Amino acid sequence: MRLARFLKLAIAPFVLTVALALVVTACKTPDLQGPVVSSPELATPTPTPEPQDTVVPGPTAEPIRSGVSDAVIRIGVIADSSTGNPVTGGSEAAWLAMRAWAQAVNSSGGLGGRDVEVVLFDANVFDHRAAIEEACESDIFALVGSYALFDGDGVDLLNDQSCLLPDFPAAALSPARRSSPVTFVSNPTSNTVWQAGPAQFMSERFPVAAAAVGTVVLDMPVAFYRAQRDIEAATAGGLNFAFQATADVIDEDYDALASAMLEAQVLGITWSADRNRLMELLQARADLFEQLPTFDFPAPEEEPTTLPEEEPDDTSEAGSDETGEGEPTADPEVEPQEGEAVEEPADGPTFVLCGADCYSQSWAAEVAELGSDLWVSIGVLPFEEPGDNVELVRYVLFLREEVDEEAEVDLIGLSSWASALLFEEAVNRAMFTSGGGLTRELVIESARTITEWDGRGLHGPTNPAEGIPSPCFLLMSPTPSGWIRRHPATPGTMDCDPDNLVELVESATLGVDPSQPNTDEASS
Repeated sequence: MRLARFLKLAIAPFVLTVALALVVTACKTPDLQGPVVSSPELATPTPTPEPQDTVVPGPTAEPIRSGVSDAVIRIGVIADSSTGNPVTGGSEAAWLAMRAWAQAVNSSGGLGGRDVEVVLFDANVFDHRAAIEEACESDIFALVGSYALFDGDGVDLLNDQSCLLPDFPAAALSPARRSSPVTFVSNPTSNTVWQAGPAQFMSERFPVAAAAVGTVVLDMPVAFYRAQRDIEAATAGGLNFAFQATADVIDEDYDALASAMLEAQVLGITWSADRNRLMELLQARADLFEQLPTFDFPAPEEEPTTLPEEEPDDTSEAGSDETGEGEPTADPEVEPQEGEAVEEPADGPTFVLCGADCYSQSWAAEVAELGSDLWVSIGVLPFEEPGDNVELVRYVLFLREEVDEEAEVDLIGLSSWASALLFEEAVNRAMFTSGGGLTRELVIESARTITEWDGRGLHGPTNPAEGIPSPCFLLMSPTPSGWIRRHPATPGTMDCDPDNLVELVESATLGVDPSQPNTDEASS
């Protein structure tokens, strides 16, 4: 199949996250009535005794809104930008990233010689269908960099012939959005192909804990569909799920959940919801562990033939890891000095495996006090290792210097930037093949030819046209001093084994409307 052929080309390592609410002025969507590209002059009719046809031809009934002129190309961003939402902290990062990208493009001569203008559509979490409808009726050329929790609502409108906006979101969170034939993601998530590499690694490193894994699913359709795919892929990777629970979105009793996990003898936890709710679970677990009794087991008696323990030799080799007692020589109470390297957290009997939603620069020190066994899987090189990645540097530079100097860099913003680069590529291909012409249809057709892509080094090789994700992943852990890489150990590398991707069977069709076009079907 095409997946196998693609994976043979996808072994190369590659070079490369929203908890803030976006404050939109008066919390309203901006006025989108921009200048009309071409508005034909209607001549004043000359009176005549002849009967006149009172039906106005369709094309002249109202101006055609294409979102593009010789000077400007206008793109839209759908985000959960309203403040105070209980479901999500908002997706401010996507909106900020698109403003930064527009600044970067315009400073380099524009896109196809046109200045980029960015318009925000507020999905307000539960109003995504209305946002799609407004976008389809507005004077925009495409949707680029969007990130909204319920992004499947209204996809039928997006795919209708009356709309057909080219769609390049930061991520397609819902099965319906992933199946949209006009949707293209720089590092896509497929309904039928899933990342199992992190689970494979954890099952090999923590075999005992991997045999007793628990997970919690938020009581929302989009969270349920994602969790079921996560579970199937993780099971294929070697994890055995002994506990599953559903949690309310608001006011969940995480103390009770932690107790239920302890009663089920759960040693490993997988988490696919947002990091703030994971923090509540980790805090409840830590409080529960503090209440458990501790036991001072007597040391085993020495056999008569055992020789007396020798005194430590002051001249022993420097850097020795162990003493005669088998304990690390480093004093756990001594804080690392400034400039001293942070040691990798020691493995224990448990692990918590979270996805990219947990990778936040401001969250590491806070969660490190609760989750010394926390591992976070990401699909890009970390911000801690910018190296020579030009696009990563451009993202941070234009975000901080041109948009908001206090903005937090995260993976959602970076994903928006990467998909904007994919949009750029599709526009450039469309103009090249058409001899300078630019229409929505041409951009969609060009995007369907992009089968090899790495976001200009931001992520591993993908196939956006057919929705095949990258096999590459990296595992990080939080420490009081920040994030450190755990696997693979070498900086600047990723685990890109093709076997990291598995084909889903039981969960592949969850949330997918069989009556709608499906990009996954085209890839099989």
